[in-house]
Amino acid sequence: MAPEFVLGFATGQKVEALRSVQAFRDAGYPNWTKRHAFYANMGGFVLKSPHWCPFPVNAKQILYLVQHEYIDYPAMTEEQVWDKSKADGFQKTLTCLQSGWFIVQTVGRAIDHLPVTTLELTTLSFVFCNLAMYFQWANKPLDVQSSSIIETRSTIREILINAGHKANKIYQQTPLDFIDDQSPSWLTEVQPHLRFRRGPQERPLPRFTNDRFPVIGAGPEAIIFFVIDMIYCAIHFIGWNFDFPTPIEKKLWRASCLAMTGCAIILWLCETYQDGHRVGRWRRWHNKLFPESHRVATMSSMERAERAAVFIPVWEVAVMIPVTAIYTLARTYIFVEIFLSQRSLPAGAFDTVQWTDFIPHY
Repeated sequence: MAPEFVLGFATGQKVEALRSVQAFRDAGYPNWTKRHAFYANMGGFVLKSPHWCPFPVNAKQILYLVQHEYIDYPAMTEEQVWDKSKADGFQKTLTCLQSGWFIVQTVGRAIDHLPVTTLELTTLSFVFCNLAMYFQWANKPLDVQSSSIIETRSTIREILINAGHKANKIYQQTPLDFIDDQSPSWLTEVQPHLRFRRGPQERPLPRFTNDRFPVIGAGPEAIIFFVIDMIYCAIHFIGWNFDFPTPIEKKLWRASCLAMTGCAIILWLCETYQDGHRVGRWRRWHNKLFPESHRVATMSSMERAERAAVFIPVWEVAVMIPVTAIYTLARTYIFVEIFLSQRSLPAGAFDTVQWTDFIPHY
């Protein structure tokens, strides 16, 4: 229904991996790679401590434990991490070749002035998103079956006591929530308000739920994601003047294309603004542009904690609910229409591309 949302998750996970690589390099560990970061954030590393059941730790938590000498730096090489992946290079290559051939066929039909159906057009948009998603997840291990154990001689109690007041809060997922609580996620932020059954029930979590909402920020990856999202929406505009069974279906298709694009832009602008508000980006820019009104250069720790606590403010929820509803209606109509339009196709839709027309000959 919405492949660009999956692409958003992939982009957010890649951004988190890049941030982790930079953090480890700044701490003096240049051998930490994107594959290590992906593997850690998936829950690939499990911390084993005396008198406590093992639980997964992500990249931020591992760095904290290493810097405070609770654990040794994980000795896994990049090749050892990738060896745990069940990714099949041949299968990926075959999938990309099939997707590429479909793109060539669609372009060939357009050049040969043959009709392209809405089903083919929508499939083309999915293929485009899938190729982009493959690129973002190129260094993410697939279908890992076993975790890597990290042992510490320190007890969890010692780690929490030494962390001070910031570790006093009751944890929601693992005892190391004070380092990174996997927020925002469907499990911790959404399900409690919707009164859905929350799972898994064990605490600490035996595995990461992989439902963390992406925090892409405002860097190059955010711009790339926005461009890809706009291209995905724009592909549907190719069907603006297609032959539909009825005039009302053509108008609804056009309205759905406009609604999808408009909603995507609004959601992206809202999240970009709120992300900049969380980290104080707009305040820093304001201080640079208007130094005379500069009072405090950086946010205090208390103010930063308050802003982090309200990750999704009320105004953003008020905007996103109707926008998401409109987007859902538009996507649902397009999904239904690609099948309804099959009942009345132009005759040329059943013709195939004459590839010999593209080969120069006498």
